[in-house]
Amino acid sequence: MKSRAAAFLEHFRSARRNDAILDLLVDDYDGLYAAIQAAPEDLLAAADDAIVARGPPANLHADSFASAACDGAGNVIVADARFHAWLGGPDPLAAVVGSIGQDRISASSIACDHNGRPVALAAARLAAAQHWPLAENVRAALCAGTAGFAVIAFRPADDVWAKAAQAFGLSRQESRLTAALARCGDLKEASAATGVAYGTARKLVASAMRKVGAERQTDLVRRILGVAAGDLRAPQDSTRLFADLFGLSMRQAALAQAVASGATRDAAAMAVGTSSESAKADLRIVFQSCGVASAVDLARIAAEIDALAGLAAACSVEFEPRGEAARAEPLRLIARRRGIGSIAVTDCGPAKAQPLLMMHPAVGGRHQSRHLVAALQAAGWRPISFDRPGFGLTTMVNGACPFAEAALDAIDIVDALGIDRITLFGRTASAATLAVAAAMPARIAGGILVAPDPPAHLDRRHVGMMGRGKALFLGNRTLATAFANILSRRTSSAQIARMQRQSVAGSAVDEAVLDDPEKLADIIRASRQAALGMWGFLAEMQAQGGGHVLPVIDGRRWIVMAGAGDPLYDFEDSANSWRSTVPGAQIEIVADGGRWLHLSHVDRVVSALDRIASA
Repeated sequence: MKSRAAAFLEHFRSARRNDAILDLLVDDYDGLYAAIQAAPEDLLAAADDAIVARGPPANLHADSFASAACDGAGNVIVADARFHAWLGGPDPLAAVVGSIGQDRISASSIACDHNGRPVALAAARLAAAQHWPLAENVRAALCAGTAGFAVIAFRPADDVWAKAAQAFGLSRQESRLTAALARCGDLKEASAATGVAYGTARKLVASAMRKVGAERQTDLVRRILGVAAGDLRAPQDSTRLFADLFGLSMRQAALAQAVASGATRDAAAMAVGTSSESAKADLRIVFQSCGVASAVDLARIAAEIDALAGLAAACSVEFEPRGEAARAEPLRLIARRRGIGSIAVTDCGPAKAQPLLMMHPAVGGRHQSRHLVAALQAAGWRPISFDRPGFGLTTMVNGACPFAEAALDAIDIVDALGIDRITLFGRTASAATLAVAAAMPARIAGGILVAPDPPAHLDRRHVGMMGRGKALFLGNRTLATAFANILSRRTSSAQIARMQRQSVAGSAVDEAVLDDPEKLADIIRASRQAALGMWGFLAEMQAQGGGHVLPVIDGRRWIVMAGAGDPLYDFEDSANSWRSTVPGAQIEIVADGGRWLHLSHVDRVVSALDRIASA
């Protein structure tokens, strides 16, 4: 065991230098297990060293960014229409590109929009900006060598802003007003720009704030701009970046970020441990240094910096689909009634069909298979899914049972959507699904558990990469936290595909699922949503290690479905547990099924749901 552990640690330390850590976890999962058992402290030290200064993967709205290509003196050679319209002018961008090396990315700001307001920019040479959302003419100039630097600004197009506002349930008039507020930085100017009486504008912005869950206009603007960027996380050192960008102290930068996120001056002062008078003086310096005249404008530039820093730091960048694919996953963000951020929901409709609340696995997010969604809709169902706390775009809730918090989110969702009774669909996520059922038993019309993960004490098949991973995440919180950071900051779509393929190696029916490009793309997209934060995943793994699963009082309208060839779990190990946890439920073993029954046996899953509905 010791020699295997030592060999793994040697390879691990080498892999961190050439970015092959995830490949090593796939290729030598037994070595990982040996290191966990024989040398956990050495493994933790190596894992801490392997955490890089990157951010999680990003799925961006390409139309939220304007781009240009410039020469070494900062002269714009070519730019897209939005960059010209917003930032066009005689001032070169020399200050932005002057100190950029071959692989270095620069974030800067320049007060040269048509209103003289500062605008956040990021710049890099093509090698570092390869995956940025650059306009075709900009990329062509860089590839041809006629320009040396890519420059990008966060500038959501009108339709992207409208979609982000719609995600919060804003009306068209509320959306137009908040867009003008973001542009102008002042509600009176925004009301004049949109032709709305000031009194009406105040009522509209108050309504928008209630829907978004924002207490102040600053938070309203920053939240909508954040959604307009896409599935994106600002880097953890964003306060340091803000301080460096504007020549502020860390305290001043922290004050600025607190105010930009909706805090009052007194609340921001308390958060950073200073007096109200000191905060007042510091904020005068902040406004002067940032070149802004209002807290709303400060929120706007803070959101721009977050978006560009998140893009620059992302370990992997992909773009949100347009057209039919985008409409198939309509995002809705619901403010939590307990006042802790918002819940990301996908309501696929149609509104009058039977509502079905779908729970994602611990290594996934709200995105569901398009093939499964279409089959459910054809059978009369309304698929609704959501990111649980700490997954995707849903705000994390710290210090609480993640399954209990997911249940509270589910209640907020069905109330917000006006649903009286709903059927549950749990895909491996048995603890979360049953927690939701226990939280609102009178509103649950039944449910199905597909390939349910067993309680930890009954999970005996710790084989393969996923099995060894469970030993890590269920057994050592400190190690689990370090590896969650690694997975979040080094995950690419290609590596997700490779890890998923290894996890079901030897299961022909599951391997066939991965051979289908659309199904593989759906798996990858959901996994990227999970990797966006990893904190939800980590919290659920630790809670699952406790083995507590809430029972269903009457399971006669429930079905537990498992594949006989599931490579991760042997259902017989936990069959009796499920019979007692969901008493009266129908147990259905799919003889030719594996892990991904919802993708390989769609008709059978839909048929089971239909039986629940007619029971």
